[in-house]
Amino acid sequence: MPASKKGKQDDIEIEESWIATSTYVLTTKGGLIPVSTLKAEEKKEDKVKSTQLKEEAQYLQQEGLIPLPFEADSLLFLKDNCAYFDACVKQIAKDVIGQGYTIELREGMKEKKEEKERILSFIKNSGGDRDETFEQTLERGIVDWGCIGWWGWEVSRVIVGNKKGNVNGFWHVPAQTIRVHKDHNKYCQVRGDKKVWFRRFSQKEDIDLHSGKTVTEERTQEEKDNPGDKDKKIVRANEMIFYRNYYPQSDYYGAPNILPSVGSVTGLIGVRDYNLAFFENYGVPAALIILKGRWDKASAKKICDFLDVEIKGSDNAHKTMAIHPSQNSEFIFEKLSVEKKEGSFDTYQKSLRDEVLVVYKMPPYRIGIAEVGSLGGSTASESTRIYVSSVITPLEKVVERLVTDKLFVNGLGVKNYTFNLNELDVRDLDAIAKRDRLYFEMGALTPNQILKRQGKETYEPEGDQYYVSSAFIPAGEEPAEKMNATMIAALEELKIKVNEAVERK
Repeated sequence: MPASKKGKQDDIEIEESWIATSTYVLTTKGGLIPVSTLKAEEKKEDKVKSTQLKEEAQYLQQEGLIPLPFEADSLLFLKDNCAYFDACVKQIAKDVIGQGYTIELREGMKEKKEEKERILSFIKNSGGDRDETFEQTLERGIVDWGCIGWWGWEVSRVIVGNKKGNVNGFWHVPAQTIRVHKDHNKYCQVRGDKKVWFRRFSQKEDIDLHSGKTVTEERTQEEKDNPGDKDKKIVRANEMIFYRNYYPQSDYYGAPNILPSVGSVTGLIGVRDYNLAFFENYGVPAALIILKGRWDKASAKKICDFLDVEIKGSDNAHKTMAIHPSQNSEFIFEKLSVEKKEGSFDTYQKSLRDEVLVVYKMPPYRIGIAEVGSLGGSTASESTRIYVSSVITPLEKVVERLVTDKLFVNGLGVKNYTFNLNELDVRDLDAIAKRDRLYFEMGALTPNQILKRQGKETYEPEGDQYYVSSAFIPAGEEPAEKMNATMIAALEELKIKVNEAVERK
């Protein structure tokens, strides 16, 4: 110990060397911080600090792009690792787009063959060299909406000289690669260190594909950098139709419905991984191993290595560990957990699954869950109606509006036709058949009316006749009693005529 000076303060001897190493300051956060640490922090504050931005953040700020409100790639990871999340997103896309579509004439408008052919030609050739069908582009946008919260569709136009013509291409842009400009008039796709730009659909000013600047600004800058070189070709950027699911915390990006339930998705993944680890361990429970008496120092490590490494996996199943304790030694194996792990999370897993279904209003049976009880029983039809009215129908209206107003009207110059998605058929056909039969038997519906409701061909003229129950006597005929009396009278009359004929002979 180094020599120290001794002083006297309140009759207590204090060594200065102890003060230097043992003095603390109580902070407002409730922690004790050594004085030496505070002094070191004071010295750090005097140092010159760099204010440089990271490469991506610097690029975003310089180009006026708004950073994402959350990490989109992490949502993609969760989707890839949670069957319920993935199934909900894909099923919504199928229910919205997969039912087909029709091109319908606006009310009060006349048929124009040239406009109809222009629409059909665009839809047929929209994917260009990427071989992406029109329906696939729409469906992938809905998948992005469900997983990330926004979507982007790239649109190209025919360029004749300096004039822009009709749209001639339509593709999906992965949502996680899109960055929105602060002015809302252009977008940038970022993949690693590669970047390309898009202008907002119907934006009048052209921008350069690689720089994002307006064509006029880009041309002027090139002339300054390279005087006399006026032949450099400016690549005009394509347009983008951008749609976002409203998110209060961002004016530029949306958010998926799953965002509040990310914890549930993470929990489902955790349950899966826990059970996989249990089965990989081949059912060896957590245990306390006690070695009493005289044991080699390496014995405990060898036993642990065998249980943690060598016995794991199906290739190492049914191995046996033999222990030979000495006369004064004892091996004790005490289980710390004896319940079945594979069944311990059933209730927890179901509650997590239900939360994922709730945020998408998804009826369990639509993603293949044979639910018995309130959701899959008497309230199945009600939950389906909620799903259609709150999720499917609103998305259908959005897609119909964007395609009709953006692509047809502004892109193709077509004003007489609209794009309409076919509605999802969630009818209970058995219940409808029972109701139609009831109305038929009481004379409220004719066979032709029922056939029309089913989209089938009618038959004339019998199909327009009303019928009543029981013997299905055509409505409007005489009652059975009158018919019987008439028949009896006719038989009596016939009998009299026969007798008269016999007597004449």
